[in-house]
Amino acid sequence: MTLHATRLEFTGLFPAGAAPEQLGRGYTWTEGPTYVPSRGVVVFSDVRQNRTWAYSDGGELREELNPSEYQNGHTLDAQGRLIACSHGQRALLRQEPDGSWTTLARTFEGARFNSPNDVALHPDGSLWFTDPSYGLDKPEEGGRGEPMELPGRWVFRLAPDGTLTAPIRDRDKPNGLVFASADTLLLADTGKDSATYRYDVTPDGRATLVGEHFRVNPGKTDGLRVDEAGRIWSSAGDGVHVLTPDGQELGRILFPEVVSNLCFGGPDGTALYVTATTGFWRIMTLTRAG
Repeated sequence: MTLHATRLEFTGLFPAGAAPEQLGRGYTWTEGPTYVPSRGVVVFSDVRQNRTWAYSDGGELREELNPSEYQNGHTLDAQGRLIACSHGQRALLRQEPDGSWTTLARTFEGARFNSPNDVALHPDGSLWFTDPSYGLDKPEEGGRGEPMELPGRWVFRLAPDGTLTAPIRDRDKPNGLVFASADTLLLADTGKDSATYRYDVTPDGRATLVGEHFRVNPGKTDGLRVDEAGRIWSSAGDGVHVLTPDGQELGRILFPEVVSNLCFGGPDGTALYVTATTGFWRIMTLTRAG
């Protein structure tokens, strides 16, 4: 049984008979799924094979970038353009309509980033991205033995006018992140704490830690999303955990491999796409992204 309900309302999030469907296999570490409505595709990374892939609404799966400069997480900006975190370039990138890539940010106060990992769009148009050191520490994720230049692993904010700040500097290995609302950020730490934390965010781009919001078991939260009702959909060691807005478990979608990340997409937005170690999956739901 692939749907395990902790609360009865969990089963109401799926159409009758819903189950994970594997759309792709044979990867090494899939990550960063993001639906691009203008193209009708989900773009996702196979970080350790240094490639990205695109799965279309019509069911076509094709290689997108090879090499990809070890792209990891993705999102869309306020204009619907694809934003990518590049381990290889140690940079935040934007894909232009002609397919070319623009570097949005590479350094902070003269020091190069570690390896941007995941990125989220704030309602004000700013891009917030995490910068752990996985792309430096791991040769299979682009590491070339280069040292950290920054004194920590921080979360950065790139404002619409190009101003770059580092509002969060208190985490070990900041990873997945999502805005539950304009004034609430959920941030997963995949370091020694292995929990997801809540921050209050102000209109001028400051962030204040409120406290631990939830933690999954088994495994840890890597990527996460919030749906239209504020429910949290989190990756975990055994699949996808679905939680109430305040972090109480509703149920789990079980997968045979560790889940890294997920996103809502498809023509009506109700398909949940899941990256799980060597596979790429989809399960239909009755909700969509918030």
